[in-house]
Amino acid sequence: MIARTFSFIGNAAFAAMIVGAALPGTHRVIAPQAYGLSEIAPRVWSDAPQRADEFLALVAVAKTRVSKFFRDAPPNPTLILCTTKACAQTFGIRGNGLSIADMAVMVAPGGLTRGTLTHEMTHSRLHRSMGLRNIVRQPYPTWFDEGLATHVADHPRWNGQITREHRVYVRNVRRFWQLRDAFRVLGVGRTYSAAAAEVELIERQVGRAGVLELIARAEAGERFDEVHEALMAR
Repeated sequence: MIARTFSFIGNAAFAAMIVGAALPGTHRVIAPQAYGLSEIAPRVWSDAPQRADEFLALVAVAKTRVSKFFRDAPPNPTLILCTTKACAQTFGIRGNGLSIADMAVMVAPGGLTRGTLTHEMTHSRLHRSMGLRNIVRQPYPTWFDEGLATHVADHPRWNGQITREHRVYVRNVRRFWQLRDAFRVLGVGRTYSAAAAEVELIERQVGRAGVLELIARAEAGERFDEVHEALMAR
């Protein structure tokens, strides 16, 4: 019975792997070469290897900007750089880009910019110690996560007015699934800009060192809100 049970589990897992490999999605980052991508540099993959110099220059700028802000080594995720919608769909990239913890950054054709790559690599650096447990317990509220990435990258830009009401609303976006409601109420650009304005307020009051202290202490397990309140009260 035990052997039969393990055989069933093994066969089910194998079947799931086969089905999963056949379906588009972010899991395909495990083997980009199997889906038509070329490695244009270590851990950098694209469907347009002839544009390698252009893409690697963008990557270098993005990594430098993130490293300069955090004052440490740049993130080094696997990069998927798609120039076609078909490629983006193959890897499950919705919107212009996405990051998966600190493991991968993927961008669609619209995300092949310094701004998007910097934004997503900021997420990658911020998430360097996050694991499955952090899906339930996010060390950083989503408004800070997205606000920081927008602040570091100066992207996406939105030139409209950000009011106190906008900022109060965005401060309630604490989990990633709440972003959709914010986008519906405020619009995408205003949501990101309001979140960035909150991060900029922290930096004006406690400096870059204070922002980095907040990140480090939350990363180490302290409650973000408590650290944030203590820093702002100094």
